[in-house]
Amino acid sequence: MSNGPVTGDGIAITLPKGKMIFWSAVAQATYQQFVQVKDSGGTVIFEASGSSADGHSPTQYGQGMFQTNPSGDGGYTVWIGLNNGAGWQQVLWDKCGISHSGTDYYSQYTFISEDGADEDFNDTCLTLQWFEYLG
Repeated sequence: MSNGPVTGDGIAITLPKGKMIFWSAVAQATYQQFVQVKDSGGTVIFEASGSSADGHSPTQYGQGMFQTNPSGDGGYTVWIGLNNGAGWQQVLWDKCGISHSGTDYYSQYTFISEDGADEDFNDTCLTLQWFEYLG
């Protein structure tokens, strides 16, 4: 079952230490969407903004990867909003993964947002994903 809806102005999550995290942000909205992730020290790890050219077709507006701190506390905060953070959205989110014999081989956080126009929770989709092993 998903978490939320919660306001998108600071969702606390925990990421594993020393892992490569792959992220992607997709919009299906006319309004300018905004995502940002900060570490527990307040350092911006990444941010992106964008919208759909026609207001409804899925459009990727950001992607990338980052390495989590191997000696950090694993705490991160996700921000999902509008117009570079001028407003915050309702967000549903959850963590899922693929495990076998006690090993979590793949894990992912998914966040979907509603910017207030039509209650369809498809305005932004942000994913953060990682593998237990690389290479």
